Amino acid sequence: MINATILETDYQIKNKWQDVTVKEMGKAQDYINNMPIYLKNYIYSEEESPITEDKLLAFYIDWIELFSNIPRDYLESEIDVSGTGFSIIELFGLVAKFLGEPSQDDIGESEVIKLGKKEYKLIKSVKTAGGIDKMLGGATYRHFSESQALVSLFQSKKYRKWSYLAKLTAILFREDETEQYNEELIEMRAKAFENLTVSEVYRGYFFLQSLQKNLQESLITSLTLKKKGKKYIHYLKGYLVKCSGWIERITSQIKAFIINKVKRL
Repeated sequence: MINATILETDYQIKNKWQDVTVKEMGKAQDYINNMPIYLKNYIYSEEESPITEDKLLAFYIDWIELFSNIPRDYLESEIDVSGTGFSIIELFGLVAKFLGEPSQDDIGESEVIKLGKKEYKLIKSVKTAGGIDKMLGGATYRHFSESQALVSLFQSKKYRKWSYLAKLTAILFREDETEQYNEELIEMRAKAFENLTVSEVYRGYFFLQSLQKNLQESLITSLTLKKKGKKYIHYLKGYLVKCSGWIERITSQIKAFIINKVKRL
């Protein structure tokens, strides 16, 4: 958060993911969804898309207004906004990151989130019979299926809603570690979690991404070992066939030897 003084009044500009709530990003997403095509192309397309300076400036002011409490008429007027230490373009540079998404480095890792005086913990891992920690081992199939569905919806630019992240966090984090899957309780918690910061709700999202990656790597390793195992079994079968041939020949030779010996007697 950056503090600025204009005409002897203090204002704030949010410039970090821990400054912005899910609810605020929801408003920003609504703005993105309703952007004119030329503006979307200018921001997100790799191809060059022409835009006039006045339309671009109007967009800068819209976006700054979403993440600061500086009055719009100050931003639009001749008032020296440089009193903040920044020009309009520089102010936009501070909030431009919110057009994208945070990285895990921006967020950090934690299995605990706080809202007000309450503390919510990530569903615990459990130890397997082999003593290995199984991430989210305390979760049910319902936890996983609902979480995966929400991640898929959030990743789709067309259907994205930031409330999906709030619900994902409400599924993965709970106040009582013994809590069973409860749709009504999760919905209530999801509504409250819209007041969490982006840096907090993304923890569950990144954790789930990490879990998926680990599961994929585990599956690949398992399939590789299975494939190697099949090759080994094939080799072993071939070796046993050879051995049985040798055994048959040795047995016949022993029989012939015994028969010849008996004849001599």
